[in-house]
Amino acid sequence: MENPQLSVVAASVLALFMIGTLVFIIFYHDGKHEELDRWVDFSFSGNSLRQALTYYRFMAASMLLYYVLFTLSCIHLQSDGYYIFSNGSKSIEGGPFGIALFSLDLVFRGGFFDIMEHFDLRISTLYINKGAIWFWIYSFIFRLFYGLTLIKILISFVWIYGKIRLATQAQYKTERKNSSIRTM
Repeated sequence: MENPQLSVVAASVLALFMIGTLVFIIFYHDGKHEELDRWVDFSFSGNSLRQALTYYRFMAASMLLYYVLFTLSCIHLQSDGYYIFSNGSKSIEGGPFGIALFSLDLVFRGGFFDIMEHFDLRISTLYINKGAIWFWIYSFIFRLFYGLTLIKILISFVWIYGKIRLATQAQYKTERKNSSIRTM
């Protein structure tokens, strides 16, 4: 690839942006988690919650944006003559709908943490062309972005749910203790 076409350059830039966004999500996550912890521990105010949840909107918007950009990138790569797909045995071309399903398949494979791999479940008839190693790596970065982002979201929601449960139980015990003292 001495003179890469625009589609390859765009795919490379998109892969770098996905990696950068993922690093941002992983390392910025702790600061936002501290804000959510403070919200649970001290305020339960709507304004504090809105500020903290801006972070989750960023993750959701970036996931949707990268899905669309990855799909368009695959269409662009294919239109430039790169054989990035196969049907398992030979190189083929996919249409826009098939490529969108392929991208969605990668999202599910990243999000369901290899359950789909283990049971050999697919929603697309397109496979990655193993002869295009650079596209295999590009697809892996896309899939890794989704998998790790969803793991961060899941861990965060479970953590905050647990904190809210503990805070409401502590509040309930305090109210119960205060009501028993008043009745004496």
